[in-house]
Amino acid sequence: MKIICIIPARKNSSRLRNKNTLNFCGKPLFEWTIQISKKVKFFNKIIVSTDDKKILKYKNRYPKIDFLKRPSIISKNNTKMSEVIKYNLNYFKKKNENFDAVAILQPTSPLRKINTINLALKKFIKYNPDYLASVSEIKNTQYPNMLITQKNKKFVQNTTLLHKNFKKKYYHLDGGVIFIFKIKNNSFNFSKKGAFINVNFPENIDINTYGDFLLAKKYF
Repeated sequence: MKIICIIPARKNSSRLRNKNTLNFCGKPLFEWTIQISKKVKFFNKIIVSTDDKKILKYKNRYPKIDFLKRPSIISKNNTKMSEVIKYNLNYFKKKNENFDAVAILQPTSPLRKINTINLALKKFIKYNPDYLASVSEIKNTQYPNMLITQKNKKFVQNTTLLHKNFKKKYYHLDGGVIFIFKIKNNSFNFSKKGAFINVNFPENIDINTYGDFLLAKKYF
């Protein structure tokens, strides 16, 4: 199975300005994701999709990684990840490079572990779902849109209402430790046959605010 890894690193962000280039424990935040992606043997190609000139300059530091300039039309706050994926896949398709799956590693999850990525990819290859997503257990103060329960030791999407008593364990999509999509699932969304992998705190910290940034630094 040929797998392409996309690291989406847009310049502007709505809540924490230019978060992808903030100095996080000695390096720009996005660079931590680049370095861990290089350790994954399952990836046939790794690309950084960005409209940030600062990030594009790192292509000389990482010659084996493709740094692709993202057009402004898909660099907006309301741009869907599916648009970014399709743009990059089409770029390589024109070069006669095709893939079976695409993995998304968000720069905002710097505490992700290499073992988690490898486990997710092994599970994806073994069970061949339309997508795989990292999830986290819901605390009693959270009410997400998508619920996931564990049945017969497997994670499945649950459409039942969330009750306050929490007699069952519920899960939700985390900020993006890892997402994997089958290329044939060209909608690149969480529909059809899905698989999930549980990620615990603090590995699942997703940096969207300055508070998240300080929390991640504390546990790094």
